[in-house]
Amino acid sequence: MIEEDIETFVSYWHDGIADLDFLGIDRAKLGSRDDTRARFRQFCRRHGPRDVAVGFTFCRNGAIIGFTNINILGRPDGYVHVHLTDPSARKQGILSAVLWNSLPVIAGHVLAEYPINGLVLETRTRNIGINKVVRSSGLQPRFTGYLENPDGLAGAGEFSVFYLDTVIIKTLIAEASGDQD
Repeated sequence: MIEEDIETFVSYWHDGIADLDFLGIDRAKLGSRDDTRARFRQFCRRHGPRDVAVGFTFCRNGAIIGFTNINILGRPDGYVHVHLTDPSARKQGILSAVLWNSLPVIAGHVLAEYPINGLVLETRTRNIGINKVVRSSGLQPRFTGYLENPDGLAGAGEFSVFYLDTVIIKTLIAEASGDQD
């Protein structure tokens, strides 16, 4: 992610593109447009690893269609967030491709540079699409239920929590590169 990408993401969160109610976004956590800009600046790469978060922008035909960020915040695990910010990119299999083709590369990069043990993905149980995509990889939630304080901008609610430890990530990397044993 680079600073030039940020305004697209600010627009996603503040101009009615993101369905804040469906996503269960806590508007106090979201804050102002300036708060969102500052948050995304933390995701941009600058001179080596960062201990707070890292972000990646997804493009199709030169246009930004989404992003993923991994919140680290000094914790033993990184918390993954994925959003398709271009509504025309949804329901086309792009999220599946991003998660299962790009995520292994991203995860390998993040594990190599950041002192984390694995990745956590918290998905709203009502978001059938993302849960179907994640489960299609064979992952099953380690927990499904109420989270009082989920990661990121989400407010409290019902979530499925998926965990990708280093073994799972290395398996995904091997499968993506064709190095299956």
